[in-house]
Amino acid sequence: MVAPGGEALGGVIGVARHMIQTEGFFSLYKGLVPSLISMAPSGAVFYGVYDILKMAYLHSPEGKKRVSMMKQQKQETNALDQLELGTVRTLLYGAIAGCCAEAATYPFEVVRRQLQMQVKATRMNALATCLKIVDQGGVPALYAGLIPSLLQVLPSASISYFVYELMKIVLKVE
Repeated sequence: MVAPGGEALGGVIGVARHMIQTEGFFSLYKGLVPSLISMAPSGAVFYGVYDILKMAYLHSPEGKKRVSMMKQQKQETNALDQLELGTVRTLLYGAIAGCCAEAATYPFEVVRRQLQMQVKATRMNALATCLKIVDQGGVPALYAGLIPSLLQVLPSASISYFVYELMKIVLKVE
């Protein structure tokens, strides 16, 4: 639908029908390989960076003081006050982790988009597409559009971690 003329094909169903008729059923899966390849490193960076930041804070003097104060408060506090990192730090560390994961795996996204835009007559595999991108624009071409993508990831990743940490408290999960 994002390709030139895609809007004239009648929405998602019309585009899918056109792709199957002109390029075959497997054209619906263009870009699947780079998407799958990027999932593991993206998750590893996302969760790894957050955990590193969280552990660094909790082992810092400020973090130890916060955990100690939380343990001293015997009365039932609301879930927001029970966040180990606090609200702002949870949101901030989630945003940082999301940006690191996006930056680390963004070249796969660029290759995936290029694969999806290819027509059957000139179709190349993921590696050939990657090499063509680098040949035409250098390594920076693999990061074209990274800034807008990071701006999208910032709120998404921060809210994701905030909700995750909050639900662990609400559901009493360790």
